[in-house]
Amino acid sequence: MTEPAASPVEPLASLAELELRAVLDAAVDAVVVIDASGTIETFNRAAERLFGYLAAEVLGKNVSMLMPEPHGSRHDAYLGHHLQTGQRKVIGRGREMTARRKDGTLFPVFLSVGRVAAPGTPRFVGLMSDISERRRVENALRRERDRAQAYLDLAEVILLAVDRTGQVTLINRKGSEILGWEERDLLGRDWLETCVPEAQREPARQLHNLVVGDIAAPGQYSEHEVITRGGGRKLVAWRHSPLRDELGTVIGSLSSGEDITERRQAEESLRKSEQLLTDAQAIAGLGNFEIGLDHEHTYWSREMFHLLGLPSLQTPLPLAEFVDRHVHVADRERLEKAWRSMVREGGEMDLGYRLVRADGHLRHVHSLARISTDPQGRRQVTGTIHDVTESQQAQEEIRQAQERMTQFARLSTMGEMAAGLAHEINQPLTAITNYSQALKRMLASAAEQDPEDIELALSQISAQALRAGEVIRRLRSFVKNREARTELIAPGRLITELLALVEPDARLNDIRLTVEMDEPLPDLTCDPVQIQQVLINLVRNAIDATNEAHALDREVLLEVRRHDGDVVISVADHGPGISAEVAAHLGDPFYTTKSSGTGLGIAISRSILRAHGGKLGHRPTPGGGATVFFNLPVISGRDQ
Repeated sequence: MTEPAASPVEPLASLAELELRAVLDAAVDAVVVIDASGTIETFNRAAERLFGYLAAEVLGKNVSMLMPEPHGSRHDAYLGHHLQTGQRKVIGRGREMTARRKDGTLFPVFLSVGRVAAPGTPRFVGLMSDISERRRVENALRRERDRAQAYLDLAEVILLAVDRTGQVTLINRKGSEILGWEERDLLGRDWLETCVPEAQREPARQLHNLVVGDIAAPGQYSEHEVITRGGGRKLVAWRHSPLRDELGTVIGSLSSGEDITERRQAEESLRKSEQLLTDAQAIAGLGNFEIGLDHEHTYWSREMFHLLGLPSLQTPLPLAEFVDRHVHVADRERLEKAWRSMVREGGEMDLGYRLVRADGHLRHVHSLARISTDPQGRRQVTGTIHDVTESQQAQEEIRQAQERMTQFARLSTMGEMAAGLAHEINQPLTAITNYSQALKRMLASAAEQDPEDIELALSQISAQALRAGEVIRRLRSFVKNREARTELIAPGRLITELLALVEPDARLNDIRLTVEMDEPLPDLTCDPVQIQQVLINLVRNAIDATNEAHALDREVLLEVRRHDGDVVISVADHGPGISAEVAAHLGDPFYTTKSSGTGLGIAISRSILRAHGGKLGHRPTPGGGATVFFNLPVISGRDQ
């Protein structure tokens, strides 16, 4: 009996399975087939490599073993919900998720799930690929992008990219802040038309064409203003370079721009300040210098060179050479001594001396200097040299003019006192005449004369001659044109010599001079003649005031008192006093209430007292009249 032929269906089914198995094993992605309960039915070789399991280890087990918690414990519920409702969360939708290997490590996969459309129990096919490398690359790219963005955002300059047509393709946060634009609003706009002033667009456009034409040098520098969104203007310093693609083709330009508006304003302000300082120094004849003590550094301002008649581009001279070449030989030792003292003690130097210019001319200068510290903490001498030549000449001319005016005032005062002085001198001359005539008669008489009478007459002639000579000597001493001379003198002696000059005038006007002095009084350091000139002027005014008021109390009181460390001298009268109008102009040159006065007495008196460190004042005299007073400081160490 012949065996029946085999069914052709079985070989065909086996072939389909083999082909399916071959496809599954050749697949790069992991393929996992599960049934409706989640049990794994198929697990290809790619899945074995991906998860580390052999197929035999997972077949018949729940697919949740390939998932980390909490997803593994939730999978069956999700699958059941889908079978009941038909709702899909993953099926037909690829998604990224986390899977778990046999060794427990987790890794990212991309999962695609499909439902097998076949009769009977539903089955599901899952395709999975490891995306760890993609994630790594993406993360690396993101980090690089974030780092680049951080660099862009941290940059304190504008970073601007434009394409070949000039449209903005990138601008960083600093650029947005400076321009007042949001990046999204500026992207795609024409840079030149939007942010560059019209007057500066064409030069900027020409430079852009050079850059994108790869003609300009890398890092090409330029400056031009930009317009902010609010309409303001800022000056920006730019550096331009071509922007290339991966093939090296120039696709635009990349520029960095620094806002230099404030810096330029500060530079301009500094330039103006330096120019003003230079001009001020030139006008004032004032140069400044710095000399390092702990390092070799010497700086001179431009005016220093001008003071010395040297070219301003020359290197400043070292101190020793400066002293040898330009300080007057008679002043060198004094300058060097003051300099050494300043450096040793760390104080200041305040000194006047003479400079010899390069052309040989002599200049008087006044120098101030002190020790300072530079920013590095090194000691240096900072100082100034001020040309005071013209000032000294002017002061000398003023002093001489004042001396002439003072001399004129003394002569004028003596003219007013001439009658009294003439009477004072005439009295001893009259006595000399009388004694001479008596002596002549005695010698002509035949009778024998008593020698004692002759000796008496001769002694009286001698005494009266000395009296007249003393008045003339004091008068000559007072009116003599001489340099101011300071000396130490007792107040009592000052008043005694004064009385010899003013008492004749007082007696002639029937006025009593009374002197009251504290005892003891310290000696005064002053010019006696000038102080006597002040007192004579005050006494003469008191005499005139007494005569003007026809006062019954015809006394002028001179008081010399000690007060608060000064000697105060006052002259009081009982005249009409000083009115408010007169007080307002008291001391004004050429202002006078006398018909024959010069108006210089009080003005010159104030000048003399100011030079002596004193002040002139006035107050009413009790009972009527005026008291004019002044103080003279007592020099420390001169107190008696």
